[in-house]
Order: sequence, then C-alpha cells, then structure tokens
Amino acid sequence: METAQAPTVAIDINGGKKIIRVKPGTSLLAGCARNGLFLPSACGGNARCGYCKVKVVGGATPPLAAELPLLSESEIAAGMRLACQTKPVGDLAIAVPDELFSVKRFSGKIVRKTLVTYDILGLRIELTNPKTIEFTAGQYIQARSAPYLGKDAVLRDFSIASPPSDSSGVDLLIRRTKNGIFTQWAFDVLKEGDAILFSGPYGAFRASESAAPMLMVCGSTGLAPIRSILQDLVRKKCNRTIRCFFGALSQKDLFMVEELHKLETVLADFRFIPALSSEPESGGWTGERGLITEVVRRNVPDCSRFEAYLCGSPGMINACIAVLTQCGLPEAKIHYDKFA
Repeated sequence: METAQAPTVAIDINGGKKIIRVKPGTSLLAGCARNGLFLPSACGGNARCGYCKVKVVGGATPPLAAELPLLSESEIAAGMRLACQTKPVGDLAIAVPDELFSVKRFSGKIVRKTLVTYDILGLRIELTNPKTIEFTAGQYIQARSAPYLGKDAVLRDFSIASPPSDSSGVDLLIRRTKNGIFTQWAFDVLKEGDAILFSGPYGAFRASESAAPMLMVCGSTGLAPIRSILQDLVRKKCNRTIRCFFGALSQKDLFMVEELHKLETVLADFRFIPALSSEPESGGWTGERGLITEVVRRNVPDCSRFEAYLCGSPGMINACIAVLTQCGLPEAKIHYDKFA
C-alpha cells in the first residue's frame, strides 16, 4: 500500500535557475535554506532587519503588517517582500540576487574563545568542511547555535572580523544581549573544540576601489567589519587617507585599541580616534569625549572629499548620516552596515 506524500508547493527562483519544493506555509527564508539557497538575515526571521527581501514575480500578495516598516512604497509596488514573512500556500516564482547562489554552508571548530570586554566575546572558527572560505572584507556569515536548556537552535548574523587573506577560518565578535538565545549559548555553553555550522558569505558592505579619503565610524561589535577592511587594506598597501572613529561609553567598553593604534605606523595616512561618551571625569581618560557624531564633526568639519563607512546600531548610523550630510558629504558616498 502506497503512503500518501505530504503536499508541497513549487518555488521557481530566477526564471528556473533553481526550483525547490516546500511544505505549504513554510517561510521562503526557511524553505530556501533547507534547499541549499541561503538568503541573508540578520534577525533570525523576525522581520526586524529587512535583509531577506526577495522579489515575488507575479501574483504578489499584500505585505503583512510586520513587513511594512521595512518596505518602501516603490518596493511594495515592485513585488518586494520579506522572505521570512512570505509563506506560500501555492506555487510561486521569485527573483533573488545571483550572488546568493554562491553562498555555501560551512562546518568549523571553535579553536579560540576569549572575552575581549565584559560583554563582548571573540571567537576563532577553524574551517573543517570545506576547509577554506572566499569572501570580501566587510561581509558577514550566518551562524547556527546548538539546542540547549530546552531552547531550539537559532540563526544569527555576524560580520567577519578577520581579513580575506586568512581563508582557513573566520574571527567573530559577539556582544551579549539580554535574553539572547544565541549569545547565551555562545557565552555560557559553547566551548573550545566544539563544532559550529554557518553559511556565507553575505552582504555588499565593502571598501570601494576609489582613491577618496575614507571616514570610518563604528561602535561596539561594529568594529568587526571595519577591522577586516583595515587589515585587507594593510595587505594591499593602501595609501588612502583614513580616519577611523570608535565610539564607546567608557574605558571598559574599549577593545583592540592597541592593535588599531599600531596601524598608524603601518598605513600611509591613518588615524584611529576612540571617543567615550560616559566616562567619569576622574577616570583618567585623556582622549576624545562626547557622542561619536559630535567627535566626528569636531575632527572632520568638512567631509565633502570623503567616503564614509559606518557600522553599528541603526540609531548610531542614522545619527551619523545626519551629521555627515550636514558636513558636506553626499549620502550616495555613505556606506553602512546596520546591526539589527
């Protein structure tokens, strides 16, 4: 006696380049991942980052309320939807960037786990299968936690903090978040020697090939892609003017400061400017003080010649964009990576 097969729907991707079948009601984000196509997502499928946008080619249904804050009117009219919220009950055709077909799934081993501050963890993942990775400085990977304490595995995105020349593994910086399923696992459960799975690389954040001066602004783990870019520029013997601003609350929130100051002796025209916004006057800090946006304004009052590279929270990036445009930098020359 034959067993009835569970019903599935067909998802046609990029005009037949790939066709997958998923159970009705499965999100496109999850269904694509189960079939080897890894769409970017920085929030684990919770409609917060907007990275998993796909174009529904014909027959697009109205977006859900959760999608509206992340889609413009023109995107909605063009059929753009969030893959994490799109759950087809019938056959569907979608379009995605061709470069996503080159994203791979990797397995690795934790070979180093260190606290770089009280709430930021540094991980070194050595690749086991495949044994090398190709990426562009500034890109990120999507890592998978293991189930623990009754919590299911989750996916979270982390920028690669190591340079592309270091192809046998990746360095990550992970900040502990309150009630964070992944971060609790990484801080409290994950051990050196443990296996870890991730996919990648993702993202279009990267240094341009122009000769324009570079203005980098980051905070907390937003330093990760900036560090990767800077190390790559060292290898390329870059002679561009670079000003790198790192904002933190107090001295206990600073890290990798010595490493970044050393680049001032390696790169042709590089300055690293850390700034503290809440450091007590009695703390002995002699560097810059204030919100990082105001520190940038004081140090580079005319930004018109620069290209900007911003990494950090949406609030910090939005504030930086406002200040930089006021200081003469066209928004088209501002590149950013918003951490969800």
